Amino acid sequence: MTSNPMIESYFAALTTQLSDLPQPKRDEVIRELRAHVFDRLEQIAVPTDDDCRTVLTAMGTPVEIARQYRVELLLNRSAWKISPWSLLRTLFRWTLTGIQGYVVLVLAMLGYTVGACLYITALLKPLFPRHIGLFVSEQGINLARFPDPPPGMEVLGAYYIPFAVLLGFLFTLGTTLAIRFVVRKFGRLKQKVTGLAASA
Repeated sequence: MTSNPMIESYFAALTTQLSDLPQPKRDEVIRELRAHVFDRLEQIAVPTDDDCRTVLTAMGTPVEIARQYRVELLLNRSAWKISPWSLLRTLFRWTLTGIQGYVVLVLAMLGYTVGACLYITALLKPLFPRHIGLFVSEQGINLARFPDPPPGMEVLGAYYIPFAVLLGFLFTLGTTLAIRFVVRKFGRLKQKVTGLAASA
C-alpha cells in the first residue's frame, strides 16, 4: 500500500530521534517498524487517517521508540557481562521504559544487598565473634545482632567466615545470572513492537 503524510511525518520524526545511531542500525529499525505499520493497515480495506493514527499510537511515539531501542542496545551488550555494576547501570536505564525493568532492578538490588551483607559479616566476624555468626535458637536463625549477642547457640564458630563468603558469592553470582537471563529474554524491542502492533 502507499504511505500517507501522517506515516511519513512519524518516521521522519523517528529518524531524527535515532540520528545518533549508525545508519545501518537506524535504517533497520525504521524498515521493521514501517513494515509493522503497513502489515497492520493492509488488514483494513480502505485505511483512513484515523486508522493510521490508531496504529501509530499503538506503536508509541518516536521518542518512546528511540528510548526503547537505546535501552535494548544496552541490554544486548549487558546480557553477556558478568559485572554486577554494569548490569545495575543497564537496569537503571531499563526502569525508564516501564514496570518490568523496575521489578527486575528491585530484585537485583535485593540479591546483591544480601550478598554484600554476608561479605560484611564475614569481615566483621573476627572483630565481633560474640555478635556475628550462625546463631540457632527457638526464635529462628540470626547472623548478627547488636548491642547484645543473638540468642541461641553459634554453630559454625570460625568456619562462619568461609561459609558467609561462599554464600555471599553464590547470592551475587545467582543474582547476576538471573539478571542476564531476564535481560536476554525480555529486553527486546522487536517483541514489544510486535505486541503493540498486534494489539492495535
